[in-house]
Amino acid sequence: MGEKIVTIISIQDDYLSQVTKQMKIIIGDMVRIRPITIKDLAREKIAKDEIIVLGGNIIYPLVQPFVPEGAKCISGKRSLNYVNMSKLLSSPKGKRILVVNDSELTTEETIQALKEVVSEHKYYAYHPGETIPEQIDFVITPGEMKLVPDGIAEVINIGFRLLSIETVFEICDVFELQYSRTLLIERYMKSLVVLSSLTGNYKLDSISNQRAETISDSKAKYCFDDVVAFSQAMKDTLYMLKIFAGLNNPVHIYGETGTGKRMLAQSIHNESLVKEGPYININCAARPLDILERDLFGSEIDGKITPGLFELANGGTLCIEEIDEMPLSVQGRILHVLEEGKIIRIGGHLPIPIQVRIITTSKSDLSLLVEDNKFRKDLFYHLTIFTCKVPSLSERKEDFEALIDMYLKSYLQRNDLEIPQEIIHVLMQYTWPGNVKELFNAISYIACLKGKKLSFDLLPYYIKGRLEKNMEKTLLPQMMLESEWNSLVLRIEEHGFLEESIAILEVFEQGKKLHESYGRNVVKERLQSKGIELSVQQIRLRLEVLNDLELLNVRQGRSGTTISRKGELFLEKYRETL
Repeated sequence: MGEKIVTIISIQDDYLSQVTKQMKIIIGDMVRIRPITIKDLAREKIAKDEIIVLGGNIIYPLVQPFVPEGAKCISGKRSLNYVNMSKLLSSPKGKRILVVNDSELTTEETIQALKEVVSEHKYYAYHPGETIPEQIDFVITPGEMKLVPDGIAEVINIGFRLLSIETVFEICDVFELQYSRTLLIERYMKSLVVLSSLTGNYKLDSISNQRAETISDSKAKYCFDDVVAFSQAMKDTLYMLKIFAGLNNPVHIYGETGTGKRMLAQSIHNESLVKEGPYININCAARPLDILERDLFGSEIDGKITPGLFELANGGTLCIEEIDEMPLSVQGRILHVLEEGKIIRIGGHLPIPIQVRIITTSKSDLSLLVEDNKFRKDLFYHLTIFTCKVPSLSERKEDFEALIDMYLKSYLQRNDLEIPQEIIHVLMQYTWPGNVKELFNAISYIACLKGKKLSFDLLPYYIKGRLEKNMEKTLLPQMMLESEWNSLVLRIEEHGFLEESIAILEVFEQGKKLHESYGRNVVKERLQSKGIELSVQQIRLRLEVLNDLELLNVRQGRSGTTISRKGELFLEKYRETL
C-alpha cells in the first residue's frame, strides 16, 4: 500500500473543515486527510485503497456511485465537544433548554447525547414554524447558529459534533496504524481543545500544519463556464469580472454568505495573466492576530525561516477571504505590500520582493466599514478600484431552476430525480439566507432520501417550517403534506369506500378541466363508465363525507358540485403513491 489517505465526505463545508482539522491533529502525522464536499465528488477521483469517512449515514446514497468497488467506507459516528459545555455542566438542575440542529434526526441525537452528559435538565427539540415552549432558559446548538429562533437572550454554541473516538479507533485498525490507544485518546482530547469555541481556534495548532492545510485546500478548480448565469444580474457580474481578470490590479468581490465568491475568485485566476502560477487562498475569519500575520508574511524565529503565503503565491494569485474580518494592524502591513511590492517576515529585517495578484472577498460593504473606522481608508482605495457585488439568490430568480438542475446532474449525477414545478415555485418563496450554498445543501439532503420525485414533505425541516410560518396563505404550499394525506385516507377508510371516493374525485377533476359541474345523476353515469355501480343515495352519502373533508365543494341546485383545490392535491398525492 502506498500513501495512506482518509477521505472525509460531508454536505456542509463548515463541518467538513472542523473534522478535517480534528483528524489532522490526531493522525495527520501518518495519514493524509482529504476533505471532499458532496458538490465536488464528481470532480474528485477516489482510489479504492482510500478509507472513506462519511459525515453521516444519510449521505451514503449520494456518495455510493463515486465509491470504487472494494473501497472501505465508514459512517463516522459523532460526539459532542465536551470542552464547550462548561455552561451546561455548571448550571443548576432543572433548566429548560431548547435544542436547535439542522434536522429532526440530528436534533434528537443531540438531545440524547446531552442527556447522557447532564440528565437533570429538561430538553426541548426546536421545530421551525412551531410554537416555542414557554420559559426557556437558554438555547443549545451544535454549530447551527443560523437556525436559532429570534427572541431568546442566551444561546450556547457548543460547536459541531465531531468524529467520535470510536471512529478514530476504527480508522487506525483498518490501516493498521501503530498508535497506542493512550496516545490516540490524548490527541483526541487535544483536538477538542483546539476546536473549542471557549479556548479559541488555532491556539494549539502549529503554523506549519495551518499553512499546509491552507495550501492543500486551495486549488483554482472553477472557471467562468462553470457559473450558472441566465439572470441579467449574473450576466452583468460575469461580464465585469471577465474584464477584471485580464488586468493585473487587485479585485474585490463582496456579497452575502453562500453567493459563490470563492468560485468567482478561482474563475478570475483561471482567466488571468498569472493563471499558470499558484493560487493560494486564506480566510481571515476566526484567525488570531499573531497566527494571521505569520500565515501571510512568514517568520524568522530562532533561526528558523518559514515562508508566508505571499511568498508561496509569488507569480500567481493570493485570495484573501473575509478581509472585512482582518484586524487593522494587519491591514497596515497589507497596504505596505501593495505600495512597495515587498514583504518583511515576522522577526525578519530584509524586504523580500514579490509579484502577486491580490483578490479579496467580504460579506460586508467595505465602504461602510471605512465610515465606522473599522477598515483603513487608504487600503480600501487600493483594493476596491475594481469591485463587484455578487447578487444574492433572491436577485437571480431566473437562475433558480438551472442551479438545481446543474447541481443534480453535474455534481450529484442524479438524472433520475424529478422536482415538480409546484415544488420549485414554493422553494422560490423561501428567503435562502445562505443563498446558493444553502440551496445546494438542501438539494443534497433531498437527493439522499428515497424516491425519485420530490414532495413538500421531503424538504429539510427547517425550510419547511419557515415556509409554513412565513409564506402568504395564497402561496402556502401548493401541495399536500404526507401527514395530512394519511389522515384523510384514514377518515375515508373508516367509511369503507376509499376506492369509490378516489373515482368520484376523478370524475369532478375531469369536470373541472371541462369547466363543468356535476349533479348526482351525472356522477352516477360517469362511475358506471368506470365499472362502479352506486345508487344515487350511496353517491349522496359519499359526497357528504368528501364535502365534510373539504375535498369537494357540494352545492345545491344548478351550480352543482366541484372539486376543491384540496381535493386536487389529495389526488396528486394519491398518484405519487402508485
